[in-house]
Amino acid sequence: MNDNLFDYLVATDELDEFLGYEPKCPNCGGKLLKIVYGMPSLEIMEQAKRGEVFLGGCCVFEDNDPEYHCNTCRRSYIKDLTEYIEEENNWENEDDE
Repeated sequence: MNDNLFDYLVATDELDEFLGYEPKCPNCGGKLLKIVYGMPSLEIMEQAKRGEVFLGGCCVFEDNDPEYHCNTCRRSYIKDLTEYIEEENNWENEDDE
């Protein structure tokens, strides 16, 4: 890979996507969906119906809004998934409440 391309992908946080890496949920191992914010277009609505993206709502509040969502355990995550590796699994008891 060209060094300039590599540097660009690293600088723009697009290296994982370029390499075909799909993030996994640190809680259950399920596939994480990219969260899309704002008013969804028809194309985005179709992607959401197919389970390719997760709609995060029309309002974006801060830079630390979640970027990924797991439909299996219904949790959302910010971009740095390593912060959640040691986090306690608290979705199992949601139905008991």
